[in-house]
Amino acid sequence: MGKDERGSEKDMQIIDPSFEIIDMPDGADILKRIELAGRVCYKSEGKITDDSAEAFVRRIIKSGHHSVLEHVTATVRIICDRGVTHELVRHRLASFCVTGDTIIPSYVEKKGRSAAKRTIKYLYKQFQRNMYNGARQSLRVRSIDESTLTIVPNKILNVFYNGKQDVFQLETESGRIIKATGEHRFLSEDGWKTLSTLNIGDKIYANGMPLLNNEDWIRHNYLTLNKTRAQVAAEIGCCEATLFKAFKRFGIFKPWSDRPNRHAGYGKKGMFTKEVLERLSNSKKGEKNPKYKVNRDELTRSGGYIEANKKYSQKKQACELCGGTNILEIHHVDKNPKNNDEQNIKILCSHCHHLWHKPMTVGAFLDKIINIKHIGKEDVYDLEMAAPYHNYVANGLVVHNSQESSRYCDYSNDKFGSEITVIRPMWWDTSSMEFQLWQYSMKEAADAYMSLLEQGATPQQARTVLPNSLKTEIVVTANMREWRHIFSLRCDTAAHPQMRQVMIPIMQEFHKRCPAMFDDMEVCKNNVTDH
Repeated sequence: MGKDERGSEKDMQIIDPSFEIIDMPDGADILKRIELAGRVCYKSEGKITDDSAEAFVRRIIKSGHHSVLEHVTATVRIICDRGVTHELVRHRLASFCVTGDTIIPSYVEKKGRSAAKRTIKYLYKQFQRNMYNGARQSLRVRSIDESTLTIVPNKILNVFYNGKQDVFQLETESGRIIKATGEHRFLSEDGWKTLSTLNIGDKIYANGMPLLNNEDWIRHNYLTLNKTRAQVAAEIGCCEATLFKAFKRFGIFKPWSDRPNRHAGYGKKGMFTKEVLERLSNSKKGEKNPKYKVNRDELTRSGGYIEANKKYSQKKQACELCGGTNILEIHHVDKNPKNNDEQNIKILCSHCHHLWHKPMTVGAFLDKIINIKHIGKEDVYDLEMAAPYHNYVANGLVVHNSQESSRYCDYSNDKFGSEITVIRPMWWDTSSMEFQLWQYSMKEAADAYMSLLEQGATPQQARTVLPNSLKTEIVVTANMREWRHIFSLRCDTAAHPQMRQVMIPIMQEFHKRCPAMFDDMEVCKNNVTDH
């Protein structure tokens, strides 16, 4: 082991490749889902029985109608060396994709500037032209930090065009619409879900910016709505001291006379007895209300709001989106305050109410899905985002295949055990001269990497000395059609031995879980074990 001049020992760990199936339906469910999709295509749903799925799927595979297999996906976490992961990321047929007209809003922090709203198709063209290299480097779009549900700036590493694919249109209650493939993932209240597994009534997160960076929102709530500093801080989720720093940054000041706790009689008990309050209320009810209109066409907007608040004040128990109970307001779904029918009314907190009306401004909130429909085939695109946020905002929040990147990994800290980890080569015995030479080279690379970090190099600079055997983790989600394609290429005898070492056990596990899906493949017929 190498030691630095302070005497601290540098180490490395040698492991074998492995995998873990994170998400995959059981075999019977896979067959039933595919049969349902196929029967709908053939208009033969009436032929579905309790035991018809397996025979139907076998016929589908034999006939070559493999597009039906795309309706079921499986996610696998693979630990292997970087050579293997670079081969795997070439398989993009099952990428999470959105249509070219999808808006990717930029992340803007400067005061007075609004977000640019570029389409993903425009971004793809931009990334293909060297003349836009400067703009590419400076561009920041929105991702979400899943631990805090905070919108954060993130860098696009690449934009992919994935040809024409079947897409579905998803529409939410607030009017947001996005077209994406069935494998595209959305952040729901139960975690990340593919569009194909979402149903009408499910809730997904809609997009926005951090509240503390949004001057307009703070001014509106603190000055226009006349909320206290404590109320605004509670909605943002920060302390009053942090909010006060934002006040100073934006120059926000509320005159003493406008502050809620300065109103005459505010908070004093016994100001009105119960009888007096009831008498005051009755004096303004119905036709006694000066804004009451027998003819609805003569009702003013303010009169509509007053009517709604009187009619539905008892319903103000909790926000229908987030469940909060602070500062509840009445929202008109059709945005017509004169329409106070019960089905047109929602009870929202001030924060969610603002988000509903401002789709590109602040925060993230749960938005109910009201419609999902098949559109047909369209050109689709995908983004590759910088670590650690493998998602982006696009009329909703989405994520795609993620891979551990050595560019930002600092292997000298405790998160990685202050060591690098390498994958054991499969072709040398540990007692052989070749293995001893390989191990020596790995240790030299580890020593050089740690020394570069000690000299002040960044992780992305120091990584240039790391070997191809470096352990890498990749999470791959693909539909069953694509998994069959991967297995046919990567388990074949002509494939790289290290790739076969990883993929054959995965294929065997898939085959074990759903034999009907893979029985016809030559690699399964041969029962390959020489990996």
